[in-house]
Parts: sequence; structure tokens; C-alpha cells
Amino acid sequence: MEEQNPPETLQTLLKYEKSPNQAQSFLSTVYSFLYILDIIVVVAMFNICSLNLFVARVGKNFKWPLLMPEYLRSYAFENIADLEFKFDDEIGFNIIFFYNSLDNNKFVGHENEWVTVHNQKVIEYGQEYNDDQLNKILEIMPGAIQLPVDQTRLPQSKPAKMVIFQSINSDDYKVRVRIRRPDENDITTLPYDFYDNMNNDKRYTSVVDTGAPETILPYYVKRMLGSKGWSTIPRRAGGYGAPALQIRASAMFEVSIGDDNNWTKWVRAKILLWEKKPGNKVGYALIGNDITNQLAYVHEVGKPIKFLDRQDELKLTKFLRECS
Repeated sequence: MEEQNPPETLQTLLKYEKSPNQAQSFLSTVYSFLYILDIIVVVAMFNICSLNLFVARVGKNFKWPLLMPEYLRSYAFENIADLEFKFDDEIGFNIIFFYNSLDNNKFVGHENEWVTVHNQKVIEYGQEYNDDQLNKILEIMPGAIQLPVDQTRLPQSKPAKMVIFQSINSDDYKVRVRIRRPDENDITTLPYDFYDNMNNDKRYTSVVDTGAPETILPYYVKRMLGSKGWSTIPRRAGGYGAPALQIRASAMFEVSIGDDNNWTKWVRAKILLWEKKPGNKVGYALIGNDITNQLAYVHEVGKPIKFLDRQDELKLTKFLRECS
């Protein structure tokens, strides 16, 4: 009889690669873990830079958990194979641990609960964390994850619809973007067209899109502002960009948009980021309604959007009142 869940090999893992040698790095890192009583126990951690010193012998033993969704396999693979932030690999191993436990019926009696995992151990069962609770957990236990036993409750992003494609000139909607953490001075700026030099100079065009309920920016923002304040479990894009993954902020960020001459006021939102390498279906950084609903702007036919400063907002408000 053919084995239903054969071990992974270098060849079977190649489909998850988004950069050269990721499959080799993944297998080498996984080799530092042993399965004991169906629970992964950390026995060694290797610096990614040193992985070439080790032979990937685990290929004949490692298997993906059967119930682990394909997009989370891809996400765990990248976190383990391409360590960019401290604890990225820990996130990957915690996700694999969760699904190995789910495969082996370890969560019987907790079907309506969420499971918190840290260091490949169950920390607690309960309801889904709100953002404040999640931030506190990640501050104490970096790399922790929380997933639902009921897989129909996995986090999903709201669908984004690219309304700008329906316009006569989509360039009218292009903007520059500034992002920062509240009460901090470090500012990350995205030009009209941002080229990601960590992803073969992939271009993201920054646009205002009234069909996007949430703002979605390149992963570059996390590289610049740091790993604090982001969920450790991705969401699948709905609508534009699908099936790319998105990382949701668990803390408020401040965003300001502008043109060549002026910037809007700073407004707060819990933004989304595209995954590191979202593929060819993503070419835009979207400024969504979570930002634009906090700003006043006008758009004349054939001219770029004009976002108003505080004085202009007062004048527009007065004008609209007189019109009514």
C-alpha cells in the first residue's frame, strides 16, 4: 500500500522555495529537532549561516502534518529556512508542533478553543486573544503562536477590490506613504514606486484604493520598523493579491500620505503587510479605507487626488454645509 504521508525530501520541498537553497536550509534546521512521544523537543539550534556545515539527513524522516494547510506549510518553511528576525524559526516550529498535535488528537475536549504554543509546548487553551493580549504574550514569549483547534476559524483577511483599475488614469491615485510607530521618531517612506531589493527589485506601486478595506504595504515596512507589534500567524489575502499571505499588525501604526509637495496629517490604523515574496499577483501597496476614512480629499477628473490639510478641511466643511 502506498504511504499516505511520505517523508519530505529536498525535491518535494523545492515548491516552497522563494530563494535559492531554502529547502536545504529548512531540512538542515529541522534536523536539530527530534520527535519524542509525538512532541517536538528542541535539542539544538543552529545559526542559519552555519547550516552548510551540516548534511541534510532528515529528508527521509521529516513529514508535514497531514492537517496542516498548504499556506501554513509555506509560511513555516520560509520562517525556518530564511531566518530574518530572531524567533522566526521558532514560529515555524511552533506551527508544525501544533499540527502534529492536531494530527495525533492531542486537543480532544478543546474543539472550541484556541491553543497557545511556545517552545513547542502547549501553554494554554482559551479564546482568541485580542491585540493587547497577543502583544503581552509575544513580549513575554517571543515566537509564540495561537491557532484554533477548529480549522474553520483560521484568520482570514477582508477581500480587497482594486477599484483604481476602473479609473481613466490610475496614476491619479498614486501616492507616497510614510509610516511610523506612535510616539517614535523613526519614519519609513515609500515612494510612488517602491522597488524591494530583497526580492529581485520587485515593484510595488503605492495607490489609494477605495475598494480596499485595509491598508496593505510591503514587508519592507517590518524590516525598517522592527518585528514588534505583528501577529505571528499570517492571513490569506481575499480578492486582490490572492493567494498571497498577509501579516496583520497587532499594534497601531501611524500613516501619512502625500504627493511631491505635501503630506497629510498622521492617522492611526492596524495595517497589513504583504508576505516577504508575494508573487506576481501583487504589484500594489494599497492605502485602504482604514486610512482614507480619516482624511479629507477631493478628486477632479483628470487630476491627481488632493488630500487636504487641516485648514483646507475646515474650508471644505464650510463649503459642503453651504451647499446643503
